[in-house]
Amino acid sequence: MTVAVNHNGFRIPLRWRRAPFPALAATGSAAALSSLLAGTMLPANKALIILPVIATILVFTAFVSILKSRVGLNLFGEVGFIYLTLAVAYTIFPAITFLLADLDMASGWLWDTLSLLLPSPAALGAHLWRHVLFIAGVSIGYLLVRGKSGPPKRTEAVKERSDSALIVMLASIILCCMFWVYYLSAPVVVYWDHYTRFEHLGWFSMRFIYICLTLKTGGYFILLALSFPYWKTHRLLILAVVAGLVVYETSYTMGQRIESLTILLAAICLYHYHVKPVTLKMGMVAFLGILALFTAVEIFRLVGFNFSMAQSSVAQEGLRPASEFGAVYFTSFHLYAERAQGSLPPRNWQLLFNDFLSLIPFIDHTQWNPQYWYARYYFPDAIVPPQTLGPIAESAIWGGEIDLAIRSLINGAIFAWLVRWFLKRKDHWWAMAIYAYLYATCVMTLKYSVFYQLTPLVRILVPSLLVAYLIRKAIWFNRRKTEPSSG
Repeated sequence: MTVAVNHNGFRIPLRWRRAPFPALAATGSAAALSSLLAGTMLPANKALIILPVIATILVFTAFVSILKSRVGLNLFGEVGFIYLTLAVAYTIFPAITFLLADLDMASGWLWDTLSLLLPSPAALGAHLWRHVLFIAGVSIGYLLVRGKSGPPKRTEAVKERSDSALIVMLASIILCCMFWVYYLSAPVVVYWDHYTRFEHLGWFSMRFIYICLTLKTGGYFILLALSFPYWKTHRLLILAVVAGLVVYETSYTMGQRIESLTILLAAICLYHYHVKPVTLKMGMVAFLGILALFTAVEIFRLVGFNFSMAQSSVAQEGLRPASEFGAVYFTSFHLYAERAQGSLPPRNWQLLFNDFLSLIPFIDHTQWNPQYWYARYYFPDAIVPPQTLGPIAESAIWGGEIDLAIRSLINGAIFAWLVRWFLKRKDHWWAMAIYAYLYATCVMTLKYSVFYQLTPLVRILVPSLLVAYLIRKAIWFNRRKTEPSSG
């Protein structure tokens, strides 16, 4: 057995040194010590919040340590790693708010809405433990199904002559779709107008806009997947395209950030596989940049994108994390509180299968949507549902913590299967586009439901892939037809 000798002369098997157990032991010891200090030195109401935060960090560190021992440098190529990083952010940022605020007299970000429920520190801490349960379940499900594999070689996608022409044609289609979306849109003055900008259109025009929105959104990811293999020669152009798409989506949606986030995550995924692996340091810088962008966009959105008013708001209230990070916590806390009191509104069985019913065309997709169900009973005057319901919130509607554990295991298993499927096909442009899309939109699973990505995959990306495939085949056929025959 191969061994190594440490500075004290002890013989340590190399396989032990490479294993995650030393890191896990150190993390566990640190967490235990932190928990002890939190329980003895902090006020009781603060300790109720800090303990699940420590548990969250411990579970995530254990997950990262085990996954890194299996995949090495491919950590940022794993959709499960990105998903759990986001889940930790949606857990820790609300907790930080509770820790920094006076829980009896708090106001400001997240708290103004949450305080209407008159939460106690014990209830807030108890719900953070549900977040811990969810993160642990996803980690276990992912690691069980993911299996072992070393870091894959950098993707060397086959660059055919038809790709450059396809990129130009896709860019042209996206620009045309942008034009028609802008031309047929009603005036948008405030953020909420974005959700009703096409309601004035007739049936035919509405169908046409749906097609434009589908090809525009799906086209982004196909365009990027085809472009990143040309990074060495066109990196500045690719960076300009990514930045341009982010600016366009932020301005077009009047400050909606989720589309911009998905574009940035797709770029990170494609850079990781086509250029060089993203290190933890690079990833941390990118995460902090995205956090700063989210916060800045929210500040400007709240004051109608008025720069002087934004300056005044920051001067008076200071910088606060984007309220987006409280979206998962608030609705799930509310519904678990309703569940505990036995006052959940009536719910139809169809709500449980909404993700699959949404795949059926020509039916009312709002009737059995949990978001609309929530809005009908709790925000009846809202123009559109103002809150999202993620897996944690949906578990409150049905089976509680047992339901949540099952959902989290399924969630992790699905993402692990996705990675295994992709790594076998990663040199194909269409597989890279599918994976980049699901990688980038994994945050939607956290905010909506475990099977949420089925609907946009089928209704947005697949039609766009079909159009791109037909164009590619037409270009290839035309070139073969025009090439002079040999001999």
